[in-house]
Amino acid sequence: MKKIISIGLTAFLVCSALSTAACSSGNGGFATGENVLRVASWDEYIDMGGSLYQEDDPDVQEFKEWYQELTGIDLAESRPLYEEFEDWYFEQTGKKIKVEYVALQDNETMYNKIKMGDSYDLLCPSEYMAMKLKSENALLAYPEEFFDATKEQNYYAKNVSAYTGEIFTKTGLTNHIAGYMWGTTGFVFNPEKIDRETMKSWYCLTSKECERKITAKDNTRDSYFMGLGMYYEDYLLSLNPDGENYADELFNKMNDTSKGTMNEVKKLLESARKNLYGLETDEGKNDLISGRLDASYQWSGDAVYILDEAEGEAELALEYSIPNSVSNLWFDGWVMMQGANVDAATAFVNFLSMPRNAIRNMYYIGYTSCLAGQELYEYIDYTYGAEYDEENVATYDLSYFFGKEYEPLIVPENQLRRQLFAQYPDDATRKRLVVMDFFDKEENERANRMWNNIK
Repeated sequence: MKKIISIGLTAFLVCSALSTAACSSGNGGFATGENVLRVASWDEYIDMGGSLYQEDDPDVQEFKEWYQELTGIDLAESRPLYEEFEDWYFEQTGKKIKVEYVALQDNETMYNKIKMGDSYDLLCPSEYMAMKLKSENALLAYPEEFFDATKEQNYYAKNVSAYTGEIFTKTGLTNHIAGYMWGTTGFVFNPEKIDRETMKSWYCLTSKECERKITAKDNTRDSYFMGLGMYYEDYLLSLNPDGENYADELFNKMNDTSKGTMNEVKKLLESARKNLYGLETDEGKNDLISGRLDASYQWSGDAVYILDEAEGEAELALEYSIPNSVSNLWFDGWVMMQGANVDAATAFVNFLSMPRNAIRNMYYIGYTSCLAGQELYEYIDYTYGAEYDEENVATYDLSYFFGKEYEPLIVPENQLRRQLFAQYPDDATRKRLVVMDFFDKEENERANRMWNNIK
């Protein structure tokens, strides 16, 4: 397997000291005399170019050579993609643009800044925050022509996966979001220390085998989802995945915030909390990589980073497991705020959706693009495809994501449990993935009280 470099979201840092006084809704920053596109996202969530591709690391050099052969571009001369967009926008329109890329800490920080008066053209929230903002009429729908795949520069419409497009439809965000990255949640674990079957159940959190060897996320939503997973596990396993109402049942059960259910979930999470080594937001990655921990509940993009680094640093062949009953499907996407500079905002999304730029972002971030297409498929094959003389190989069908015309990949057999599985769950697994809705004010207050009492 070719090693993927995953810089990842190793820390959410508040990196911006930009003043909000220069930003006025609807003019994209014209109050300063400049055409400004104000973009709020997460730190290290866009290819920063330059220094990474100038490293002597053999894996970086191999990727540079592959990328240059595919695109004709030497990444050693690259800059942050938002700066390269400024040049591209001028070439396309004859207009100058300045991108202010504001890195925020988390979805709640983003929401609070908006409520305090900050204004942005584009945001990159997670699914539940996008749904919340839409419910508050804070978002502007993308123009109809943005989704016209016949237009030459509509790279998003041309390349978005039908699979992720269906997800946006189901969540009511079809016209209000352009997908960026997506993934799952699951458990990274050491199969030499913990049995694989144990990690296929949410009750690994309370199992004797994982006692003081496993961590979970220190946030309300991920923790509540874990608790629901335990509470409804037997019931969900009894359902037929091919049944007509299966998806609806998953959604209803994994979004059950009734007082009775929350009280039962609290009991399960209290039991899990006693069994955990601890709670973490980001520190668990290093503990797994070094071998100090044997298991941890992780987002799939961070899982890829952990698997890569553990293999290189401690020679640990860690694996990624998604419970057999259900797990969380998350996504981040670009949304426009009311009053946004629509022309520049849609151009920015289309620029990032050019296959060559989507590949750069996937390589730099380590997460999985919502886009499909031939170039992205070739990148996945380059990253995970088996060598021609490799033994112990398997086929991996990604037609649900890329399209029926794409042949299954030939990959090392262990990729059925490692990075490829973390980035693209197999077809059977993706059927049991569910998006978690946003909590309303009362639900959010109850859930936060519950979690604060437990942790």
